[in-house]
Amino acid sequence: MFATLRSKAAAGPKWLGICASVLLLSSPPASAQDGLMLPLDALVGYSVDWLAPSGEVTVAPESIKVYSLGCGACIEELSAISQGFAPAPSLFMFATFSEKDREVTLPLLALGLSPIDPKTRRSNLMDLLQIYTSDPDHYRDNPSEWRTAVESSWPAGSTLESDSLAKAFATNLLDMQDRLLALADKMGTPETISLTTPTLAPAAAPGSDRYKALIATLSLSWLRPSLDNRSDAAAIQKRARSIDPLKTLNADQWRELEAWAMDGAYWIWGGSLGPDTLTSIIDWQAQYHLLPDNEVRRDRFQRWLDDTIERAGKGPLSPLEAFGIADIDALASPAWGTARSDARQQLVLASFLGPLAAGPNP
Repeated sequence: MFATLRSKAAAGPKWLGICASVLLLSSPPASAQDGLMLPLDALVGYSVDWLAPSGEVTVAPESIKVYSLGCGACIEELSAISQGFAPAPSLFMFATFSEKDREVTLPLLALGLSPIDPKTRRSNLMDLLQIYTSDPDHYRDNPSEWRTAVESSWPAGSTLESDSLAKAFATNLLDMQDRLLALADKMGTPETISLTTPTLAPAAAPGSDRYKALIATLSLSWLRPSLDNRSDAAAIQKRARSIDPLKTLNADQWRELEAWAMDGAYWIWGGSLGPDTLTSIIDWQAQYHLLPDNEVRRDRFQRWLDDTIERAGKGPLSPLEAFGIADIDALASPAWGTARSDARQQLVLASFLGPLAAGPNP
């Protein structure tokens, strides 16, 4: 139910193997000065095939199409696709750097991850895209009306509001697409990512718009402030910190960290992250990936900080020591393994920031 193509890729679809073979045979490895090669399985796995002719991809795709629901050219193209006047992409992603884009994209992704037949899903998404592209400004300004429209296509027996896991993994999928697009420098739309040549993450000079986009997308998503205008984007680097999970903090330092984090911040794990430390972060973070949206995740995060501050009153604690034991409900969830995979992938992609920067980490 909650598997994106990334999860299917782990099972070994034939067309992913074909793509990998083409890349290995036709392209030399990227050097440091060329940039870092993005993992093919992540690019393919966090794309979706929901508009493909049968509702699923069955042959090796050559590219990933990148759209935004706030881009005029994208609206024209999606309108033509939804009306049958243009071919649908085999794979696609949505770029959602702004809050308005997120609000209208999340319901569509949640519908795609709901328990629905691929052909029905494709038909429903085509109908919804036709509705949206007929008046995109209205729905961007009135996202609750758009959620109501998407709700009408929800599978019988559940609803968009009640299906918290579909919403949770829609959030995770959206966040991961933005991370990959920012790394690939493909945030402008419409855009195309070729699958017949390696996709490189080019270097990013500290202070550049690209560097700020990397900080914003690679950080913990539920702490980030809304990006509604240019001044919000300009403040990204000022709101960023590298958090060492092994560094002990006393209660006052934890209070200061809480005030910074809950005011809208870009939290990126840094320091020496050995295998045991990474496993602990993954298990701690996966619990948040099972929660339905960023508002609920922020609330849980604040409770964790409050509990940690109380514990730190008895002696300094590091974040690693403050993680505690994974919630029993999270461990029992059928989606726990997928949540851990998403958390692990987020940490892998975040590790690209240092090597790509021509200067110190934030």
